Amino acid sequence: MYDVNYLSTYPFFRKLLETSGAAALHDSLTGLIARPFMLQFIHSLIDSATPFTLVMIDLDNFKDINDNYGHKTGDGVLSHIGESVRTFFGEDGIAGRFGGDEFMAVYFKSNSYDDIHDLFDRIYSAQGVFRKKLAISGTELFVTATVGSACFPDNARDYDTLFSMIDKALYRGKSKGRNCYIIYVESKHAHLEIPSLAKRSLYDTFRQMEAAFSGEGTVLEKLSWAFLPVQENLRMHRLLWLDGNDRLTDVQTGTALGTFSNVGMLMEKGMYAATNFSDMYQHQHDLCETLKNLGMESTLIMQVAHHHPEYGFLIVCPEIHTMRLWQDEETAAVFMLCHMLANHLEKQ
Repeated sequence: MYDVNYLSTYPFFRKLLETSGAAALHDSLTGLIARPFMLQFIHSLIDSATPFTLVMIDLDNFKDINDNYGHKTGDGVLSHIGESVRTFFGEDGIAGRFGGDEFMAVYFKSNSYDDIHDLFDRIYSAQGVFRKKLAISGTELFVTATVGSACFPDNARDYDTLFSMIDKALYRGKSKGRNCYIIYVESKHAHLEIPSLAKRSLYDTFRQMEAAFSGEGTVLEKLSWAFLPVQENLRMHRLLWLDGNDRLTDVQTGTALGTFSNVGMLMEKGMYAATNFSDMYQHQHDLCETLKNLGMESTLIMQVAHHHPEYGFLIVCPEIHTMRLWQDEETAAVFMLCHMLANHLEKQ
């Protein structure tokens, strides 16, 4: 919860505190500033022409936490994240709860793109707020979030335009696979429309994959072409193929990376999704070291099989130095890629 003395450094809150107690300004669960007062605060900053960066934070897959672990655990996550966000911004801003699993912060220290970029790099670092495990109610959870930002008055000079830019940034982050941040840049994002971003469906990705795979070329070329829409639409970085002879190959470059056996022992229902390498390290030390040497920190492995024959495994990695919470859309896309590869190999 924010200290009265700190809030009083801002004229807007100082005036409110003259008629209301501090508790009335705070969200009861997280201790952050409640939504109505955050929005009024932002309006006051715009009216007084005070420069700031507005940051919106949307927790990824929060509904799954409530559904699988209960609302008590969900409330624990919100409370922990709220305090972490407040501490992270410190005396350089004010954080509030926008609603549900969404948070917001007003950051005053800088509107520079490079400074905001560095700020968000830190919020996702080991000492930051996201991409790390939380122990809540006896349960260990890996929590990630999608972050969007825009600046006043650099990007927008009124409230409605500023929030429309924030919405575009958030939707762009979600369309790229979540667990990332987007800083609004006019030249990159002005043309984006939220309905088109929201409708960027798996259907379109699958169609692009199928068209790419049906062309002429070697197996590696087909895989590389079919992986392109997955990279573009779902923010994946690298595709490796461990074939039926246990040979691992970088699909995009054709580089042989070694021989690795017994990877199937990692599988559960034909898939292994790791947010980090702790489990893999115990059972597949050599493969784990190879992926780490490529700059990877998490991976998704899926079996390539059609009926009974097994043709190995596809290994997908996110952007380098990124711990990834794998989404349903991503696992579905890799499953489709495995299915197309198995059908092709079966016909040969």
